[in-house]
Amino acid sequence: MPKDINIGKNAVVCKDIEIRGEIQIGAGTILHPQCKILALKGPIIFGQNNIVEENVTIINNSQTALTIGNENVFEVGCYVEGTKIGNRNIIEAKARILGNTSLGDNCVIGAVCSTKKDEVIPDNTVIFGDHNNRRTQTASANQQSSLHTRHLDYLREVLPKFNHVASDSQEAVTHSAHSTHSRKVKQTASH
Repeated sequence: MPKDINIGKNAVVCKDIEIRGEIQIGAGTILHPQCKILALKGPIIFGQNNIVEENVTIINNSQTALTIGNENVFEVGCYVEGTKIGNRNIIEAKARILGNTSLGDNCVIGAVCSTKKDEVIPDNTVIFGDHNNRRTQTASANQQSSLHTRHLDYLREVLPKFNHVASDSQEAVTHSAHSTHSRKVKQTASH
C-alpha cells in the first residue's frame, strides 16, 4: 500500500508521473510529466525549488533517506540513485548518478556522463566527455541562481496550462507496475 506524499507550498506536480513510497516534495519544486520518483526502501526528501524534467528516474534502494537539496535541475532522461544530492546541481540529459553516491553543491554531471558507484563527488565538480573527465567549475553561482529562478517562474506558469497538476485539494495519480492508484496528497507549508 502506498504511503502519503507531502507537497510543499507552490510546488507543481504533474499528475502523469510514477511515485512510489514515502516522498516529500519541497516548496516550489516542479515535477514534469513522465518522471519517476521511486522510494523503494527509504524515503526521498526534496528540498526547495528543484526541477525534475520528463523521463527522469530518481530511485532510493537504501533504507536511509535520499536527500535532495535546493535548486537542483534533473534534465530529461537522467537516472539518479545515491544517498545525497547537494544544492544547485545540474544533472544533464541522460546523465547517471549510481549506487550510494553523494553529490556535493554546484556540480554538473554532463549529458550522458556517469558517476562511479558509491563515490563522494566534491563541491563544484564537473563531469564531462566520453571518458567522464573531471574538472572544477568556476562559473558564478549567482548567475546560475538568477537563471534558475526565471526557469521556475516560467514552468509554474506554463505547466498547469498544458498538464493536469496536483494541488492541495486534488489527487496525485501514481502508477505501479500492475495498476493505477490514486492517493490523496497533503499540502504542507514548507519543506
